[in-house]
Amino acid sequence: MDRRLLCWMLALFCTFSAVLTHAGELSPAETGALQQDLRSLLSTFARGDIDAMIERTHPSVKRFAGGDEAYAKATRDAMKALGDMGLKVISDDVGEPTRTYAAGDEEVCFVPRTTVFTTDAQTVKSLTFMVAIRPAGGAQWRYIDGAAMQAMPELLRQLLPDLPRDVPLPSVSVEQLSAASPTRFSCHA
Repeated sequence: MDRRLLCWMLALFCTFSAVLTHAGELSPAETGALQQDLRSLLSTFARGDIDAMIERTHPSVKRFAGGDEAYAKATRDAMKALGDMGLKVISDDVGEPTRTYAAGDEEVCFVPRTTVFTTDAQTVKSLTFMVAIRPAGGAQWRYIDGAAMQAMPELLRQLLPDLPRDVPLPSVSVEQLSAASPTRFSCHA
């Protein structure tokens, strides 16, 4: 076999191997670790631990908001507004992550999130998702709340421009549980 052809085939194999290592299925151990990490993050939200939330937010969100300080201020203001509205989280849990998708030197997956909360004497169930991002092959996840992404997919593309456009987004829905006649809103990919 010609040496150049052999080198070309080897280079092609290495290229595809690198892509496959950060796009595909998470192992059961990775899935469990991701779910546990995300549950930990969600508990910081319920406790109002703003600094922990800020630390675990993906850097693209902070850049989009105008930098670390601007993002921190916006997050603190949003948490205060939610507190002023009387929002109380009753339960917040995560489901099974999707497969991972290559996004430049990072990999991305979507994790379903089910939140039940009260505000203004109403109980609401929200089915949304979190976007989990880590360096390719890395272990440390950072997050983006995907609640608005279904309605504004272009925002996700701005935050993660290397994510392929054909990646499907999970469905989201909001259901008012305490109303005399429950109201349900949903968006599907």
